[in-house]
Formats: sequence, structure tokens, C-alpha cells
Amino acid sequence: MTPERKAYAVLAMVALALMALLHAWGYGPLYVLLVGAGAAVVIVYVPRWIIGLGEQAHRGLRHQAWKGEEGRHHAFAGVRFTVADDGRHMWMNGDALKRVLARPEADDVLAARISGKWKLDERGHLWLRVDGVVEHLSQFPGRMDPRVQKLRRWLERDVLFPAGRRHGR
Repeated sequence: MTPERKAYAVLAMVALALMALLHAWGYGPLYVLLVGAGAAVVIVYVPRWIIGLGEQAHRGLRHQAWKGEEGRHHAFAGVRFTVADDGRHMWMNGDALKRVLARPEADDVLAARISGKWKLDERGHLWLRVDGVVEHLSQFPGRMDPRVQKLRRWLERDVLFPAGRRHGR
């Protein structure tokens, strides 16, 4: 029996006990039935109402907590990708790409492979344009690897194409 059903059973037993107590105190059958019907309404709808309020509060708090990350946090194969949108292009962190591809190249080597479509941030981290990464993944020697193909399709479907719709391209 689920916890919800147990709670309903306990509340039903309490309502029946209340009805029996009212009958023992000499209240009429109509009054006892009305109290029983009221108890049934309370048993069924009040917990659902309270649970609904809790769910709405949870959704609201979750939205407030994560609204700054919406559209910027992506993950592929358990590796978190930080994605940034500058209004023209989508950029992704180069370290995540190296972890997914299992290629521990230096940043300058990876930047040379994706020429003209990279930048360094103020902390010296490599950022790659997503369209350049997709182009690189479609041309480099390991492009037939199923993992690389899945990564390329994922970048197109979940990062690049939604950004194109947002930018109105």
C-alpha cells in the first residue's frame, strides 16, 4: 500500500470513528451522514489542494533558482557543456569538447583545427563557436565514430538549431 493510500485509509477511519461518536452522543442519522459527507470531502480534496500548492511552490522556486542557467547549461555523455550566446553566435567551452572526444590536446592545437571560430575569455579559457565545432566534427579523421556522430547531431539539434530559431535565421 502506497503512503498516499495509507493516509486516506487513516483519514477514513478517523471519519468513521467521528461518525460513530456522534451517533453515540445521540445526534440524528441525518446529522451523522452530513458530517460523514463533509469529512469525505475534506479527506479527498484538502490533501490534494495542499499537495497542489506545494507543487506550485516547488516549480516556482525551481524556476527562480535556475532561470539564470536556462538555455546555457547542456550535457552530453555526462560531460557538462557551458554554452554562451552573444546574440550572433553560440559559443561552447573547449575543455568539455576535449573531455567528450577524449583528446587531451592543447588549446592552441584545438583552436588551430577550428580556425577563425574561437576566442579566449578574460581568464584564458578557450571558447569555440558551435557551428565551427560541428563543421570540424564532420571533417576530422574520427568523424565516422558513432560517439562523434552523436555529438555532432546533439550539437546541431539541441544547441545550434534552437539558437538559430531564437536569432530569427
